[in-house]
Amino acid sequence: MDEFPTVRGARASITSSTDQEMGDRMIGEEQPQVAATHRSRPWWRRPRLGIGVLLVAGSVAVGTWAVRSAAAGEPAWVAVRDLAPGAAVSAQDLREVTLRWDGASGTYLAPADLTADSVVTSFVGEGELVPTSALGTTGDVAGRPMAVAVPVGGSPRPGSLVDLWFVPSAGSLESAEAVAADVEVLEITAASGVLGSSSGQVATVLVPEESVADVLGAQARRGEVTLVEHPGG
Repeated sequence: MDEFPTVRGARASITSSTDQEMGDRMIGEEQPQVAATHRSRPWWRRPRLGIGVLLVAGSVAVGTWAVRSAAAGEPAWVAVRDLAPGAAVSAQDLREVTLRWDGASGTYLAPADLTADSVVTSFVGEGELVPTSALGTTGDVAGRPMAVAVPVGGSPRPGSLVDLWFVPSAGSLESAEAVAADVEVLEITAASGVLGSSSGQVATVLVPEESVADVLGAQARRGEVTLVEHPGG
C-alpha cells in the first residue's frame, strides 16, 4: 500500500518537471519577440516614412501655389479688330483677357480705363493688347485722316508708315515731289468713283496737322497723290 503514493509522487514529479520545461521553452520563445518589439524605431525616425511625408507635403504645397497663380493676374483688353486712330472704341471692339506677369498693371488698357468718349490715338491691330497710351479723346489724335491712291504693286498694311508723293499727270511739266513723310496707314479699301486708283485700292492715312495743307494743295493740282512704302514696312 505504501508503493502507490511513491509512484503517484514520482508521476507528479515528472509532470511538474515537464510543465517546467514547457514553461521555460515558451518563455524562451517569447523573449525574441519582446526584444524585437523593443528594437523597433519610432515612425518619425524611419527614413522612408519621413521622405514620403515630405513628398506628400510638397505636392500639396505645389498644388496650392498653382491654383493661386491661375486665379491671380491683371485684366486687360485685346482688340477684336483693327483699331485706327480717331475711331471711337467700346467694349464691343475689345475682348477681356488676364495677364499673369509682373508689370502688366498700368501698361495695358484695363476694363476700368474705358470711358464713353474713348477713342484710339494710335493704330492697334486685331488680336493685339491695347496699350494705355493708345487710348484718349478726339483732341489727342495727332493728325487728320485722308484718302490717297495705292500704286500698282503696292501692298501697304494698316499700321505701317509710308511717305506721300505728288505725281503729275501725263503731259504735265511738273515733277514728282514729296508732300508728307512717315504717315501712318489706317486702312485699305476699294477705290470708288470719286477717287480713282490704278491699283483699284485706296489707303486712308493719318496725315500730321502740319502736312494737311500740303496734301490738299497737291490733290488740287493736275496729278495724283500716292504713297510710297518704307523698305521692309
